[in-house]
Amino acid sequence: MKHTLIVFLFLSALLSQGLSDYTFNTAQSSSLAGAVVSNRGGSWSLYNNPATLAELEENRFSIGHSKLYSQDYLPLSSIGIIISKFKINFGFKYSSLSVNNNNIELLDEDLFGIVTGINLLKDKNSSLAIGISANYHMIHFGSSAGVSGDGSDGINSEMISAIGADIGFLGSLRQKNRIGVFIKNINSPIIGKGMSIQNLPRKIHIGLTTIPNDAMEVSFTMEQLLGYHDAQYRTALQYQINQYLSLNTGIQINPNRFGCGFNVEKNNFTISYGYLTHHVLPGTHQFNFGMHY
Repeated sequence: MKHTLIVFLFLSALLSQGLSDYTFNTAQSSSLAGAVVSNRGGSWSLYNNPATLAELEENRFSIGHSKLYSQDYLPLSSIGIIISKFKINFGFKYSSLSVNNNNIELLDEDLFGIVTGINLLKDKNSSLAIGISANYHMIHFGSSAGVSGDGSDGINSEMISAIGADIGFLGSLRQKNRIGVFIKNINSPIIGKGMSIQNLPRKIHIGLTTIPNDAMEVSFTMEQLLGYHDAQYRTALQYQINQYLSLNTGIQINPNRFGCGFNVEKNNFTISYGYLTHHVLPGTHQFNFGMHY
């Protein structure tokens, strides 16, 4: 019964939002409860504010995996490549999410994206960057059981797609205070057809980050679905224990969620882990591996 309830709740949320709207798609984002829009750029910049891509000076590669809500039938995977050899940094990302219940594929969603970031202004005291992400969404629904329950008179499987665009801005002052703005699906992409047609959700993220010293980074973020009044508020703390290890923690309000995790970086490699609670379902463990060269 619990297994069926989680599938039902997840599918209900997914059909109204989609993978493109899932904020916690990396271990860093999960451990910081999603307060990442104004953070410093890194291997996971592809999935957060694309403007942070402009800060990177090395090529990067990252992979990630998790089982949403600790369920084996809800795997989420991602792959990202960042190229930083030109004046304009750019990257490629891929995310995949599937729902499989009793060896029956209910849903398979893939996201392919091209991301770029560039500095509009950069001097000794301040900087301003802009980033754009173009995303191709593909959702494949499994066939329905139908009235008979065995699929003989159900609806055939179907694939729908859409192209969305994201835009982000990042400003910094004396490398101590940062403000980030990120708008998801700014072009109001439409997915589906007929009576099931709908707009992919548009969201705005506004974040502030202060860096009081080299070891600490404190962030505050507001996320709101455009056209609605309710907002989610998040705050997070990153603390650098030593040159290899940093600890992350974050809190979200509306609904209440708690995140924690760590980053281990040595030589050119980074391993990240994040854990994020849920107000109804079990928590999610997330892992990422990255390298820069």
